[in-house]
Amino acid sequence: MQTEDLASLGPHPNPPPAAPGEGVRGWLHGGILALALLLSACGFQPLYGERGGGTGAAVQAMAETRIALIADRPGQELRNNLLDRLTPRGQPARPRYELAVTLAERRDNLGIARDDSATYVRLTITAGFTLRDVASGQPVISGQSRWVSGFTVVASHFANIASETDARSRALREISDDIRQQLGLHFSKPAS
Repeated sequence: MQTEDLASLGPHPNPPPAAPGEGVRGWLHGGILALALLLSACGFQPLYGERGGGTGAAVQAMAETRIALIADRPGQELRNNLLDRLTPRGQPARPRYELAVTLAERRDNLGIARDDSATYVRLTITAGFTLRDVASGQPVISGQSRWVSGFTVVASHFANIASETDARSRALREISDDIRQQLGLHFSKPAS
């Protein structure tokens, strides 16, 4: 029989089985939908907003925060990241809070080769922060954020400098995100 003759016979009485994974996708989509419905029913609410799309208390409080200068080049980079995350519309004219951050960096040479040279460097960056009320000068919240990053050491000195700079930048971005999250959690708590 030719292909045209098979098509004229109509639908096959026993269709071929579904491709592997098609049934799983349906269950996965259904599970995600059920999880979203359960979260909305149990009082889950967004950290940086309110139900209905309004501006949340955390976003408003962070917008009223002045970020103090942080020493050295990594400190400048961290401050710029914090400015982008906490006050994306610019520093407040009349800040309610001031965020002070200190940085410490530790460099560990790992993966020592036979000639005693390092083949991997681990950077550990720790940021201590204190948020103060500008009017009273009293600390509102203090905390710490630490991030470990690293890079592989190669023969090129320039490549090593670029890799170290990139590893440090990644760590500083993660630290700024973590500080923002800690502040957001603090400001999202109901006032007591």
